Amino acid sequence: MEKQTQRIVVFAVVVVAVAAYYMQKGSGGSGYGNVDVGEARDLIADEADLVVLDVRTVSEYESGHLEEAINIPVEVLGGRLSELNTDDELLVYCRTGNRSTTAVGILRENGYDRVYHMDGGITAWMSAGFPTVS
Repeated sequence: MEKQTQRIVVFAVVVVAVAAYYMQKGSGGSGYGNVDVGEARDLIADEADLVVLDVRTVSEYESGHLEEAINIPVEVLGGRLSELNTDDELLVYCRTGNRSTTAVGILRENGYDRVYHMDGGITAWMSAGFPTVS
């Protein structure tokens, strides 16, 4: 009976871990959702059609951004959605992750379902030693 209890506990732990992983990644296990900077770097390298969206202010963007990132500040994102395609696969970031979280919400409310959010923003990106351009 003790081995059976151990198996049940292990199974329950695995189920909870898998569920937590998919909840963190996004609904339905789609793979979209939060990514760390290492995963973001890999996405940029591997996904040729990925649109990198910087939602910081213009001056922040000009001080340094991810290569090929487009800048649409979160404050004006709702009015500039026509610059993006709902079929695009997007990676969204800001300075630390707060404004980009808001931007992801705006995007999802408007039918953009293929959205990655870079946790920690450009601050975490630069702390990891990854390059920026200006």
